[in-house]
Amino acid sequence: MSKTDAIWAFMDALDNITDSYNNCGCSDTVGAKENYLATTSREASVNKSSQCTGRDGLSVWDAGDIKDTAVATTCSYTWSMPGVKNDLREADVRFNTYDKDFTNKPTSSCANRFFDVRSVGTHEAGHIFGLGHVGAGHENLTMYTDSFKCKTSARTLGKGDVLALRSIY
Repeated sequence: MSKTDAIWAFMDALDNITDSYNNCGCSDTVGAKENYLATTSREASVNKSSQCTGRDGLSVWDAGDIKDTAVATTCSYTWSMPGVKNDLREADVRFNTYDKDFTNKPTSSCANRFFDVRSVGTHEAGHIFGLGHVGAGHENLTMYTDSFKCKTSARTLGKGDVLALRSIY
């Protein structure tokens, strides 16, 4: 995947959250916003053990080596403010391109090998905007704990994802 394709996939993933893009007919009443500024040579503040290494004042999405069991890792930082549930200040995301393969266009020839970059990106964007994982019985939601190879369903929010976003924003 080209750098340009990755940027568009990341922006689409963020839009899926901020526009509350869903498959359940829910209107967009989520007030979350994002703003892409530019590319950078800086790296996400995530180490090889998938641990957050602290704020540096810049939100970065990148790809690299993290814990082999992780598909991606998100580190987000918020400031407490009375009356504001999620005052986001910075967020870094690293995709595990050392151990995992990603595609922007899963097809029937995907052979259960690739992760859909937009689905994983939408899930990670959910973390940026304050959503946590959901477990067994909620495999249809974007915020389900595990990512599925060759599936694009997490590009679209489920009703539980939307309701969780509405509770924050």
